[in-house]
Amino acid sequence: MKAEDRLFALRAVAGAAGYMAGAIARASAVPDGAPDPARIARVGVLGAGTMGRGIAMAFAQTGREVVLVDPSEDARAEAMTHLSALAERKRSKGQLDEAGRAALMARIRPVAGLEAFSDADLVVEVVPEVMALKQKVMAGIEAVVRPDTLITSNTSTLDVDAIASALRFPARFIGTHFFMPAQVNRLLELVPASATADGTTAAALALARDLGKQAVIAANGDGFIGNRLFDRFHQEAMYVVEEGAWPEDVDTALEDWGMAIGPFRALDLVGNDIPWGVRRQRAERAVPPPQPRIGDALCEAGWHGQKCGRGWYLYDSATPRGRPYADVHALILREADAMGIARRRIGAREIVGRCVTALMAEGLAMLAEGRAAAASDIDMVYVTGYGFPAALGGPMRLCEEIGRGETIALTRHYGEISGRAGTAWALPQALAQAEAMA
Repeated sequence: MKAEDRLFALRAVAGAAGYMAGAIARASAVPDGAPDPARIARVGVLGAGTMGRGIAMAFAQTGREVVLVDPSEDARAEAMTHLSALAERKRSKGQLDEAGRAALMARIRPVAGLEAFSDADLVVEVVPEVMALKQKVMAGIEAVVRPDTLITSNTSTLDVDAIASALRFPARFIGTHFFMPAQVNRLLELVPASATADGTTAAALALARDLGKQAVIAANGDGFIGNRLFDRFHQEAMYVVEEGAWPEDVDTALEDWGMAIGPFRALDLVGNDIPWGVRRQRAERAVPPPQPRIGDALCEAGWHGQKCGRGWYLYDSATPRGRPYADVHALILREADAMGIARRRIGAREIVGRCVTALMAEGLAMLAEGRAAAASDIDMVYVTGYGFPAALGGPMRLCEEIGRGETIALTRHYGEISGRAGTAWALPQALAQAEAMA
């Protein structure tokens, strides 16, 4: 298709730099009269895992006192070792002197129990993505904090209304989706629940700016903005692998096209078990959504990514950044055979076309559903947080360049050649309705 040729050949869109600057400024705007973020001086973080550590450092490096709560002594010790290494790295780079490094670490206090949150101005919950667990700890947090303490949940996919339902006073609650590494990545999705007060949202926006974050308001919904797009992106990448490509083919094609990191390298970095857990929860729905099989098979084999030495790539002392390996190729061939898929050669043009078109179509659906306030919000999130080439302005800016009609035509084309016209490549209902009315 000519649209596929054009998409694959694109490297920049005129005015994209100015467009992105405007998108970031608009999305991160703080309302007049927002509370002074300086009043949030003491922060509680519940959960000393990878994300909790990063969030603790994000607050501590802005001068705030942080209490890091985790019932596991080992988790607390590992977290402090990791945070100490981050602080030492800042010192070695000249970003801190020795006194500054010591002061930074002194601002982070590891504690076992929730009662340590009693004088916190803000508490950020960072426990695993399990609804029952999040609801349980929400009630526990509320039982010990002051009436004016802001409470947030660092969730990347879950229903924030359901999380907020565990609180007696949910007006002070908001979803806060930080991105890894939280102490460095500037993107922050703020997700108000139905009961969230306007003042709470305004306070979160002001705090985000004080932390040096580029914040965007995302509507409540599975995956919000960023992970809904990334889910569809890596879903299509997995379908391409089931049908004939190797993970390294997909990553190379997309990185050569301009993505900062390919989907399989990104999944290995984050941990394949995290989206696997989300897929398993989705599979329990009355009408489960279509999902590729190969990612589940990888996790069932225990290959979760960099943290365990193998995932889509093999990680060792010789190749710490990963290399292709025979075991994962054999796994892919076995799964394709079990599914009755006759694998074929898939080139870079089709790989880029399918993965990028999936992003554009999902973004169009989100706009039709009212899940994002503006196309530029979607672009800001995907450029800032997921490595989409800034020179193209984001998937929605690219869609505008190619044309909405051509984008829809590409979705139909890829549905036909992949054999998934009625499932993964079916136009979402809201988008199909919008097309019918156009």
